Amino acid sequence: MASVSPAGRRASDGFGIVAIILAAFILLPALMIFLIGLAPEMNAIWWLGIVLLPIMGFLGLVALIIGVVGIVLRVRQNRNPVLSIIGASLGVLLVLPVVWVFFGSSV
Repeated sequence: MASVSPAGRRASDGFGIVAIILAAFILLPALMIFLIGLAPEMNAIWWLGIVLLPIMGFLGLVALIIGVVGIVLRVRQNRNPVLSIIGASLGVLLVLPVVWVFFGSSV
């Protein structure tokens, strides 16, 4: 017999929450470096982007994997995987710059 959650209480999407927190952990500093680097007198801050790029790729990949696992588990439970989809999307958003740097045209 399956247990029923109490009335008015929803089961939280733990994998989605973890994926969002991981993605936000690196997305906010990267966004800050990008915005500060747009100022003409702060051009020297771009080297921090080079340091952050591998960290972005790794944490983005981890967030993507956790988000996909959360999506699969929530769909199998017939529940709504919104937070897992957001976490996986943020993971893809973090992996795309790394893919662009390594596989983009350098012409």
